[in-house]
Amino acid sequence: MLSVNAIPSAIQTPLNTPPGELPHRWLKHAVWRAANSCMLGGLISWPLEQSWVRVEQLSMPLHNLGRPFDGARLVHLSDLHCGMLVREKHLRRHVEIVNALDADFVAITGDFITTGSRRYARTVAKVLGDVKAARGVVACLGNHDYGRWHPKGWGEVKGIADYLSERLTNAGISVLRNASRKFVVGEAMLQFVGLEDYWSGQYDAEVAFEKVDCEHPVIALAHNPDAAPQLAAMGAEWILSGHTHGKATPDTRFWDIVYPTRYKQFIGGRYALGRGSLLYVNRGIGNAWRVRAMHLPEITLFSLRNATQGQRSLLAPARQTGDRGAHSVRLPHRLHQLEA
Repeated sequence: MLSVNAIPSAIQTPLNTPPGELPHRWLKHAVWRAANSCMLGGLISWPLEQSWVRVEQLSMPLHNLGRPFDGARLVHLSDLHCGMLVREKHLRRHVEIVNALDADFVAITGDFITTGSRRYARTVAKVLGDVKAARGVVACLGNHDYGRWHPKGWGEVKGIADYLSERLTNAGISVLRNASRKFVVGEAMLQFVGLEDYWSGQYDAEVAFEKVDCEHPVIALAHNPDAAPQLAAMGAEWILSGHTHGKATPDTRFWDIVYPTRYKQFIGGRYALGRGSLLYVNRGIGNAWRVRAMHLPEITLFSLRNATQGQRSLLAPARQTGDRGAHSVRLPHRLHQLEA
């Protein structure tokens, strides 16, 4: 197993490291700021980010986690966006980083492709077929995997989600579409629940949780973090998402129409939802439309730990907005904010 420090172009970020202490190069910062001020983010970030990815390392405490899974390593990927701007070579670089992390599980939370192209569906499945995980690779789909870029169905490509799912399944990836998968060792059980995308018109949390035993740990995969409060209420202790690319949705009428977002506070990082549930929003590894340091491409490495009542402090340390660590948020629907 390689150290993160030994991985070329990977920035190691332990939990609770303030953004200001990261080893950013002043020249890249200057270029990024200039690009942002000139509205050139989508043009200039692509070549810069090809050689700059961030590996976030966090603990994932889970109640009743059996000893066979205590200490397991879970790698989280999201928003690959294979297409014209994100090519096979770029994705293979990230697969090499993932494989160097010696994962037991790999979870991928959607947006494998961007345009609904079968060609890119085949490419991303071929690349991800080389991902190595000792116990398994699980995934859910994102809005772009249906061709959708709006909840009203704008851009939808009929059949692409089924085609992509088939290709990924053939590559050894369990694509969970309103379904769950259990990993059992003796009496220990770890469960993953995957949802159809929140914008797909096929999202159904009740169906997804039909075979779930909430007496054992549950990790939910949902591309859009807007689904997280409902999944927490249904018993998911952790929800892994993507979708945002680490960018906040502007609070304007225009953006509410073209990119509707229910919970604008879910931008990137870890959030306490209440009842012991947490959300993690991965910033993705696709490399378009990123300028600021908070939007760096990300691979997340979780270390699964058995959480006892004496470890409650691991679950919800409150931190200021913008920190890449944890946030406490206020949510409706009988979800209670955890005390820091």
